[in-house]
Amino acid sequence: MIYRIQTWFTIALLATGLAGCVKKAEPTAETKPEAKHDENIVTLTVENLKHINLLTEPATLSSLGTTLKVAGRISANLNKTAKVTSTFEGRLTKLNFDLNEPVTTGQVMALVESPEMLGKQLEVKATIDGVIIDRKATTGELVDKAREIYTISDPTQLWAIAEVKERDIAAVKLGQDATFVALAYPDVKFHGKVILIGNQVESGSRTVEVRIAVENKEGRLKPGMFADVEIVTTILDNVLLIPDSALQTSDDDQIVFVSLEGNRFEKRLVKLGLEQSGRVQILSGVKSGEMIVTEGSFILKSEMLKSELGEE
Repeated sequence: MIYRIQTWFTIALLATGLAGCVKKAEPTAETKPEAKHDENIVTLTVENLKHINLLTEPATLSSLGTTLKVAGRISANLNKTAKVTSTFEGRLTKLNFDLNEPVTTGQVMALVESPEMLGKQLEVKATIDGVIIDRKATTGELVDKAREIYTISDPTQLWAIAEVKERDIAAVKLGQDATFVALAYPDVKFHGKVILIGNQVESGSRTVEVRIAVENKEGRLKPGMFADVEIVTTILDNVLLIPDSALQTSDDDQIVFVSLEGNRFEKRLVKLGLEQSGRVQILSGVKSGEMIVTEGSFILKSEMLKSELGEE
């Protein structure tokens, strides 16, 4: 009888021990492994998105031109400019036009009283259509064949004269596209083409003049204006491009944020190439077609920094 009691007591102890072992093996809330946190992912709630403005744009393959940036100035198109002079010596009795007034070919611009006209007034006429950009005489003055009375020029056809450094002139070719910004219109890009490359290096500045033909139908450009000129010297095809507004700086790195599913955004380190007209070449870090945050990326960067500070 004593043997049976000891046997049942032993069995009970073994059962209790096994139960304790099983209970210890079950994971508790404290011992369950946490989900792995990706420090490069920013997740925004629906409520967050209501208060911020995020815009995205796909990274695309396109063409990119490498440019040469130089100083320049706007000039009258001398091929569309004419001097108005008298064919006989005499006295100016009348001037019919003043500065900035338009004229057409054949219009009488001035009258000259000359002995050679035997009492008749010599009519001095416009030889081209355009606008008077200079006036060199007044009524009553004596003029001869060499004396300039007016200068007429077509204001819709101008030149941009670019001052290209001697070391860079080999990259410039006839027919290349060019853009420039004038001081008076800092937010407007004007366009033209290279039509002439100078054959002489200026001794002081060591520059060569490059002539760019420019249309000026709206009349905003004026001869004498200064301009910042960019000449497109090379065109690269199938280049991956994103807007430069998407770029943020993290330490010494350039980063962008790529839009993922579920209001998530991934930070990517990118390697940059050439830049032109607000778009930048991506050499690595982003694939074609991925949606890049172009506006509001600074907010995502701030959220990521707050998360990192919170973890510390």
